[in-house]
Amino acid sequence: IDHHRIAPMIQYDTVIDVTEATFARDVLERSKEVPVVVDFWAAWCGPCRMLGPILERLAAEANGEWILAKLDVDQAPQLSAQYGIQGIPAVKAFRDGRVVAQFVGAQPEPNVRHWLTSIAPTPTDELLDQAADREEAGDWRTAAATYRQALALSPQDATATLGLGR
Repeated sequence: IDHHRIAPMIQYDTVIDVTEATFARDVLERSKEVPVVVDFWAAWCGPCRMLGPILERLAAEANGEWILAKLDVDQAPQLSAQYGIQGIPAVKAFRDGRVVAQFVGAQPEPNVRHWLTSIAPTPTDELLDQAADREEAGDWRTAAATYRQALALSPQDATATLGLGR
């Protein structure tokens, strides 16, 4: 095997610092590829200093299944206001550019681990992504079959219903 001809996989850092200038790219856009957990924190915040290392360790363990983005609220007043940050640490998980789960306050590691299970895409989410890809490629038959599979798992899913209708 010629290892030089094999393209390397894109590898993101598991922990990144974000700012108001990089938030759209590093959180909202990246969350369309992989869940992004944003830790809204401040250097003067004691509970933040307790939670931060737990999140960082879990992000390293996850090995790219999700990305931890750290945002210093003192440096990002507009984003803090936009996302309604009233207490820190505040942790919000983003998927597809929107908040899908959140908590406020320092939590013990077992609670954080349990919370992280809520951010992973569900089997229905994965089927909907596959169906949308097939639809975009013009493969209507496979898209319809995949939307039917999604509806079998989640009969009330509006996205699957609309996709099948198309």
